[in-house]
Amino acid sequence: MNKKVSLGLTLSLIFISVALAVTVTMTALMYTYNNLIKDVSDRAGMYSGLSEIDDVIRENYYGEINENLLNSMISKGYTEGLGDRYSAYMTADEYVEYKQMEKGEKGGIGIVAVYDAVSNGIYISEVADSSPAKLQGMNKGDIITEVDGTKVTALNAPSLLQQLEGDKLTEVTVTFIHNNNSKTVKVARGYTMQTVYYSLANEKVGYIKIIAFYKNTAEELKNALKFMTDKSVSSVIFDLRGNADGFVPYATACIDLIVPVATEGTGALATAVDKKGNTIETFTSDSDSVSMSMCALVNAETSGSAELFACDLRDFGKAALVGVTTAGNGTMQKIFELSDGGAVRLTVAKILPYKSECYDGVGLKCDSEVSLTAEQNERLQMLPLEEDAQYQKALALMTDS
Repeated sequence: MNKKVSLGLTLSLIFISVALAVTVTMTALMYTYNNLIKDVSDRAGMYSGLSEIDDVIRENYYGEINENLLNSMISKGYTEGLGDRYSAYMTADEYVEYKQMEKGEKGGIGIVAVYDAVSNGIYISEVADSSPAKLQGMNKGDIITEVDGTKVTALNAPSLLQQLEGDKLTEVTVTFIHNNNSKTVKVARGYTMQTVYYSLANEKVGYIKIIAFYKNTAEELKNALKFMTDKSVSSVIFDLRGNADGFVPYATACIDLIVPVATEGTGALATAVDKKGNTIETFTSDSDSVSMSMCALVNAETSGSAELFACDLRDFGKAALVGVTTAGNGTMQKIFELSDGGAVRLTVAKILPYKSECYDGVGLKCDSEVSLTAEQNERLQMLPLEEDAQYQKALALMTDS
């Protein structure tokens, strides 16, 4: 039997519904308002504190104020106040250098080098083929003793290393020791930075050292893998120790050269997830892969993109890890350009690898834990291979595979 609802009851229900809707809406607005007021209050306090410091300085400071430097340091201090060492403010000039580095275009003379306290010189650990340094007779193991007439010391070594970098069509004068003989040469700068170095460990095992993951790294790695294929090696050692520079997209481009399509786990080589849990970017793979036994050498300075490379190779069953637990940087940064030509590099997400848990804050534990002494770690680039226990362990594993 149909029952008629009275007009009074209908109106009452309508009024109750409207009241509930208004209540919910007002509750949401009050929550938003309270958070907004708190945010405005916090910001006002920050600006007030900064303004007070500015007043004190401008009224009492004895020296001249460099306004450009002051503004730059305020910006740097703001990003440093985040407590995140991977986020940073860059001036316009610093941002130009950063873009050159990202593309692998930061010009040098074609070497990888580090200060050596024993010889009190700059030790050359790698020399790129066909580079200006190579053309002037510089080789791995040589020691640079002077740069533009300035003798190398522990204090000036960092600045002299920077002096080896520069634009094309510029030169630097270098004095170096090769086979106990000293030689002074003029070397052209502006050589594109090489990030992948490779050789044969023996007739069946290849060795590939990756020092950073930049835009040019994938192409260089492709050439290295082709070399290994042409030489019919059955195993490869990847050396990622000390690799803390690079970018997630370029690391995944390198991973993609080695592993097949990502079909398990996250379904991607890597997934970037923001603080709200939203996926903001995924990095996929194609069907090409490399069928060789592999292992990766890692240490406490293996960080960021290098950790992702190592983690994914292991997740795909391609490589075991040899060395010690890595740095534990599982984050991704993005660049936000500013109106003055500068930029902010900001951590925007955590990186989820193919199948493993995110290693941010904990690092990657090795399948074969092999430590070096503190002195050996400090001189790793100069350490003879026969004294490198991590390398020797990897070589044994690959020779037996």
